[in-house]
Amino acid sequence: MLGRTHMAIGAVGSVVVAPVILRFAHWESLRQAWGGQGQPHLLMAEALLVGSAVVGSLLPDLDQPDSIMAKKVERVGQGVLLIALLALLFFLHLELSLVAWGFAMLLAIVMGTRGHTRKIGLGILGAGILGLGIHGDLPWAGAILLALWTAGALFTAHRTFTHSLFGVVALTAGMFVVLDGRTLGYGLSFSVAVWGLFVGYVLHLLADMVSGGVPLLWPWRLRQGVHWVKTGSVLDHGLGAVATLVFLALVIL
Repeated sequence: MLGRTHMAIGAVGSVVVAPVILRFAHWESLRQAWGGQGQPHLLMAEALLVGSAVVGSLLPDLDQPDSIMAKKVERVGQGVLLIALLALLFFLHLELSLVAWGFAMLLAIVMGTRGHTRKIGLGILGAGILGLGIHGDLPWAGAILLALWTAGALFTAHRTFTHSLFGVVALTAGMFVVLDGRTLGYGLSFSVAVWGLFVGYVLHLLADMVSGGVPLLWPWRLRQGVHWVKTGSVLDHGLGAVATLVFLALVIL
């Protein structure tokens, strides 16, 4: 499916599961906020969850040389991730680390490039993560898991490692370890962002399961799924449009 379709599905999914992840009765809509009835800390949590889910919905396709994420029409995803990375530098107290700043900028560039340039960027990214782990800026276990995921995205074919249960576990477990116990204030935990990444990532795999299938049990190559939706087809565009409208309705009303 197109990147924009994945983004819309990830956004809708995050709204649906928000009451479970954020542990409140219902979604705090923008209409409530405009009416002075919304609770600021819940609105912040919702924004973090949705933004993370959108990013997570794009990450599996970093294994694709001609990734949708790299196309101009998908710059929204690149911008969201860059903002999230810059915010993360400050919350991890790495704002004075030139290595960390280089890492953030490199990942943003990687998401906007193709072919060999993208592969070189992913390789440097993995090395940078390991370097931060060795230097003590990141927990070593989390650094290893994230570097493993980056290596998988670099050296495996499209819709293999990053589209498997192994890839999901490596990325989300690594993020949970790295961000464990860190908060944003207002009682808001970074675990919300990791759950958002997880939701977006899983929904990406589910969407791809109806557009050709994915090898959930990789390295076993057998794909699970069907081929009901062709990428770029009218149905693909339609699903993206419907998901976008549903998301806006849920968020606003």
